[in-house]
Formats: sequence, structure tokens, C-alpha cells
Amino acid sequence: MLLQMTMKKLKTSMIVGLGIATLAGCFPKASEVIRSLPVENKEQILAKYNQAEIAEGQVLFTSNCAKCHKLKEPESRTPEQWNKTLKRMIPKAKLNDRDGQLVRAYLIVNAKES
Repeated sequence: MLLQMTMKKLKTSMIVGLGIATLAGCFPKASEVIRSLPVENKEQILAKYNQAEIAEGQVLFTSNCAKCHKLKEPESRTPEQWNKTLKRMIPKAKLNDRDGQLVRAYLIVNAKES
């Protein structure tokens, strides 16, 4: 009887553990590229990206981010705030590194001053 109860507890523990491991894998983590991006100012972004890339970032922001929630205005946050938010949201939107960087460039160029 005791062995049967121990086996049942072991089985339950294994099922719970597998469930937790499965759920943890469902939450995306930012790629190393996105997580390692420094906070850049508008001038640095404009030196790295041309107007076409920034416009592409706007299209990506509008088309991807609005799928899940109301869009925030770019000027509602500072570059530091956008950088922190995007490290979490880019993986959730399933954007690749390049597209994530373009969205980030668009938002930082149009962000409020720090």
C-alpha cells in the first residue's frame, strides 16, 4: 500500500514537472542580438538606418504589434523605455532579429526625449 502511494506521488510529480517544463518552453526569450542591443539615441539610429528602413520598421510595428494590443504612440516612451519593452515584446511578436531591429529603430527615432 505504501509503495503504491509513493509511486502515485512520484507519477504525479513527474507529470507536474513535465507540464512546467512544457509551459516554460512556450514563453519566447529574446535572441541574444535583441537582448544585447545598447540603448541608442536618435542620432545613432539615423546613422545606422536609412529612411526606407525606418519606414519599414513603422510598417512592421503597425502590422505586427496591433495584432495583440492597442499600439502605443512612439513618442509615449523614451528610447530607454522602448528598448526595455522591445526586449520582451519582439520575441512575443515572433519577429526575427532584423525586423525587430527595424521596429526598434522606428520607435527610437520617434521616441520622446530622455
